[in-house]
Amino acid sequence: MNISLGAIRYFVTAAKYENFSKAANELYTAQPNLSKRIAELERATGVRLFQRIGKQVRLTEAGRLLQQEWAEALDKFDQSLAAARAMQLEQDNVLSLGVLEGVDISAFVPRMQAFQSEHPNVILRLERCGMHRLWQEFDAGGLDMIVTSEASGTAPVTPPSVARYVAGTNRGMIAINVSDPMARHATVTLSMLREESFIALAQEATPQGYLALQEACRRAGFEPRIIRETASIETMLLYVEAGIGISLVSGNSRFISDPNIRLVPVDDLYFDDVVYWRTNPLHPAVQAVVGSFLGPTAV
Repeated sequence: MNISLGAIRYFVTAAKYENFSKAANELYTAQPNLSKRIAELERATGVRLFQRIGKQVRLTEAGRLLQQEWAEALDKFDQSLAAARAMQLEQDNVLSLGVLEGVDISAFVPRMQAFQSEHPNVILRLERCGMHRLWQEFDAGGLDMIVTSEASGTAPVTPPSVARYVAGTNRGMIAINVSDPMARHATVTLSMLREESFIALAQEATPQGYLALQEACRRAGFEPRIIRETASIETMLLYVEAGIGISLVSGNSRFISDPNIRLVPVDDLYFDDVVYWRTNPLHPAVQAVVGSFLGPTAV
């Protein structure tokens, strides 16, 4: 029997809600991926965990027993792991900051430099990641803080021990090949894009972002025609560069220098630069960097 800790975590979350959509949202994964992991767990254990009634799921008695036992075990595991990591961080004074690929952090650079001057004993470890890996590393404790981008008005469900701070808001843009006639516009509205072909980050990579794209277009009166889904922003923009479709991106993008891509402001779309960190346990280095980067009101 080969059962991963990740599979148990997926089951416990799904069991908490008895709703795969809500659980997938909290786990920051796509619902089909969650359903697949639950089915694999049922095969590995030989235990039917849920009853499927139409589109609804209900825990079986055996599933409820495992939920109670495994939830307690996960809590103890998370607490002991967090305590061990906090102890290690206090010894090493290392703070790991993950940044979503494509997000321009130039506004943070002076504050990073000031922080390093004030706290020379703290080592800042920086890493750029795609959306899916960014959240995986953060949830696993490999990253202490993350900087990401979200369509304004959307946010993943996070545990109470995770803090969220909107560091800035930027106008949304369409990334479009310079040869496309739409690239000649000074600004556009979403409704002007109804006939365009969209390149989007895959739903599995960013469930919230994928849903935000669909909902924004629906508010503008149309369903987006998504012709390609990619695992990374770099690949998404490669399709745009090749003239295959357009993408919606934040105005705070470090890809604006590409000569083959034009970013055209969208009047009715905005993105937030968002910082997440854990508050329990709140490591002194995290508290210091939050206060230095974002101000005392963010701590």
